[in-house]
Amino acid sequence: MAVETKDKPNTVQWRDGVQNSCLLFDGYSTSIETTLDNVGATTDQLSVEAWVAPRSHGSHGTDRLEAVISQHALWKDQGFEFGLGPHGSCSFRVGLGNNTAEVSTDSGRVPTYEWSHIVGVLDGGDSSLSVFVNGVKVASRDLGEPGSISYADVSLLIGKSNKPTEQANQTETVSSVFNVGMFNGLIDELTLYEDALTKDQIASHYEQIRSQHDGDLPKAGIKEIGLDPSLYRDDHHRPEFHLIAPGHWMNEPHAPLYYDGQYHLFYQHNPKGPYWGNIHWGHWVSDDLVHWRHLPIALSPGPTDLDPDGIWSGNATYDEDGDPVLFYTAGNMANTPDQVVATATPADTTDPELVEWEKTNEVTIEKPRRIGLRENDFRDPYIWREDGRWLCLVGAGIRGGGGTALVYESKTLEEWQFKGHLFETDHDQYPELGTVWELPILLSLGEDSDGDEKYVFIISPVGAGADIEVYYWLGEWDADDYRFVPDTEAPQRIDYGDFGFTGPSAMRDPKTGRCILFTIAQDQRRPQDHFDAGWAHNGGLPLELYLTDDDQLGIDPIEELASLRQTELVNVSDQTLRSANEELTGVAGDILEISLEIDSGGASKYGIEIRKSPHGEEQTLIYYDEECERIYAHREENSSDVDVRSGLAKRSSLVHSGEFELDGGTLRLHLFLDKSMIECYVQSRKSITTRVYPTRPDATGLALWADGDVTVEAMQVWELEEIGL
Repeated sequence: MAVETKDKPNTVQWRDGVQNSCLLFDGYSTSIETTLDNVGATTDQLSVEAWVAPRSHGSHGTDRLEAVISQHALWKDQGFEFGLGPHGSCSFRVGLGNNTAEVSTDSGRVPTYEWSHIVGVLDGGDSSLSVFVNGVKVASRDLGEPGSISYADVSLLIGKSNKPTEQANQTETVSSVFNVGMFNGLIDELTLYEDALTKDQIASHYEQIRSQHDGDLPKAGIKEIGLDPSLYRDDHHRPEFHLIAPGHWMNEPHAPLYYDGQYHLFYQHNPKGPYWGNIHWGHWVSDDLVHWRHLPIALSPGPTDLDPDGIWSGNATYDEDGDPVLFYTAGNMANTPDQVVATATPADTTDPELVEWEKTNEVTIEKPRRIGLRENDFRDPYIWREDGRWLCLVGAGIRGGGGTALVYESKTLEEWQFKGHLFETDHDQYPELGTVWELPILLSLGEDSDGDEKYVFIISPVGAGADIEVYYWLGEWDADDYRFVPDTEAPQRIDYGDFGFTGPSAMRDPKTGRCILFTIAQDQRRPQDHFDAGWAHNGGLPLELYLTDDDQLGIDPIEELASLRQTELVNVSDQTLRSANEELTGVAGDILEISLEIDSGGASKYGIEIRKSPHGEEQTLIYYDEECERIYAHREENSSDVDVRSGLAKRSSLVHSGEFELDGGTLRLHLFLDKSMIECYVQSRKSITTRVYPTRPDATGLALWADGDVTVEAMQVWELEEIGL
């Protein structure tokens, strides 16, 4: 049966297939729509055959197939649909007029990143419905009586499931934008037959292709099927030197580790589209914490009861032999509680890039019973080794109260004992800390000025009343009682942005001894913006955490970022505002590093305008207000597009600010501009992380700003390398 297709412009990608070329479907926007000439015709024999190489599995909690081909009117029990269900099961559905029959594989699941031959067969003669994978019948169903189907009066779709009901507004979507029934990967040699292929015919078709490749099927590796970052090369909002997934959705970076001379970092990732769900662990590797390389997905949800609904947040440690072990939150929404901690280890510890990981597929740590915890909030293990034992924090919440971090101990990495609550606060006094503490971190910062070892305890609160930011306390770790004792009860924030600095993960770098913090920088855009762009979110810059001379928390972007500097555009010192701005005339860019020191000589407000168009129609102002002792990021003119500004305002504030006591000294700002990303570090003590989306191509200028006389003690501006991760 010949099928005429029409490709969506600029979205269908051609790749090498099992025979000549094939199509790569992106999992959320790419499909082919056509019609059949024989709508309404009835047949009792039908076969559907295809070669597929999926990029990922998962269906976001729906029974909709990720359809290879669909001509199905479920509400009329007409037509057919053939594709993949959760975790690689293969399903064939046919509408028999009075019901819809389905057969699905329990064995013979279709793996990712490999070519598989799949066939669905309706044989009305013997009243059966069958599925074959790689030439072998792996599932069959007796229909009980002769069955026949009528081709439905709907479009024939390739790479997309038909809507489940006749009403258009009932189509199953995520965020009202992303269709859940779309195929993610390669499809080749798709054929419909108006007869029932026999098992010998199917085996022959399979062997015929294999023989063309000397008995081995062609590879469908990351180069053939992986997400291609070059597709976003012309996106003027996508960051260039920040950590970012090769495409689609990413959430928090996790499990930083150093192994065999390289740094590894993992991250929550949906390879199916730029929306939350179907969470895997993506994987980067780097020699210097700056120039990262994409590796294949490290961990995927599986068909077992352990983690069918997601590989959520976690951390890493080393076993007694020094080999890495990943601890992750395993999600199963059918259970209560729906989260446990599980582990994975490298398949080959001699591989310096640690490409392949093997899950133990067993529960490692579970929520303690009968201690008054919220039922389904138990996640985000953080592991470290101390005095011949391993310790683990897990984020949780107290029923009817606030958040908490639970402490576990083990001598084997396999058997863990619950030791109590690390630290709690008064929820009524600090409602901004929410009802659950996610992503707890406890790190030693070394000795303070009194010779006492000082720790930083970091959380990200969620739940009712939570201000979803990164909070911290400085204090001491009582290892005997498994308690953290803060210097002051009141929490502090590292960053004064809004949703731009969350999802903390940290490591003590074995190479340098530094404490390094990683975060997620959410992009504050709408689901439709994510659909149009094809990607969502990126990581923040890696930060070094340390104790300052006055025993406070110091933060600085890691020194390795200086390797990004290409051209020094400005270098001035001891100048007036006017003369410094003359040096900035003609200096422009959206991938810049700026170091600025300003001393107030009479002004009460002073700072810098960035991403500025020539006449100020678009600009973002970062400044200090001496009178109210606050640092500000003013974004109300960041875009001349009203829709962009209003969209940002609905998800965040257009003006970010936070308390900062300058105490009469020189204001020191360290800024990084990376397309839509803005990071500003103030006096190595606080930061403001935010996003801007200028619409004018000339909104790339810089200008210093003050409401009176100031002295520009020093200013340097560098153009930075476009890594294009």
